[in-house]
Amino acid sequence: MALLALLAGVAGAAAKDGRAGAAAEQGRDDAVRRLETRYATLLFEHRPDLAARYALPGRAVRFAPLDEATINAHLRGLRALLAAADSIGRTVAARPEASARVDTLRARIRSELDETAPGGALRRDALLWLDIVAAAVTAPFSLGPAAGCDRTHRATLQLLAVPEALRGAAVLMRGARPPDPATFEARLASIEALLRHDLPSRTDVCKEGRRLAEFAEADTLAAASLAEFRRTLAPGD
Repeated sequence: MALLALLAGVAGAAAKDGRAGAAAEQGRDDAVRRLETRYATLLFEHRPDLAARYALPGRAVRFAPLDEATINAHLRGLRALLAAADSIGRTVAARPEASARVDTLRARIRSELDETAPGGALRRDALLWLDIVAAAVTAPFSLGPAAGCDRTHRATLQLLAVPEALRGAAVLMRGARPPDPATFEARLASIEALLRHDLPSRTDVCKEGRRLAEFAEADTLAAASLAEFRRTLAPGD
């Protein structure tokens, strides 16, 4: 009887250890997932072009363009995320799938750090900013039901941020080399066509006059801001 009791105790302890180990692994997986979610939210908020490049699932996050007042805080936030990823990476080093996810996350954060830091692309590349606003205004049309006016309303909110984004970009790029004129003009024409033709055609399913009028006004202001962006960055052309 004593032997049976001893064996039962050993088995119980092993089962308890197994449950504790599984719980620890689940906790580490959850930590990776939370970090991925934090970074994805930041991308949709500030860098929707990267969210599109990484094919991240859509999120109802309003575009908040970076500018001279916010870019350094964003830089600090990215560094904090990278430090968190490094810390979590050490805890999952023995688990290939989780370790690979953390490695991917770290590579993406480092790349964005390079673009955000002084001298990085956000402070010198006008074409990158056009990619950012294009991704911001198209993102709502891949999220939620196609019927009704939800997408149209979300697109309106994104469009309202475009003039602010381009004004802030021009300030960040003060002193940078002007973009290649031909490439710049071609990209501006592409974004203007997106705003004046492609996006309005996507609102056909919306039948609410007020939402359509709000969209049309925001779209017009966004398209007009392209001309101001051109004058600021290529005043002699």
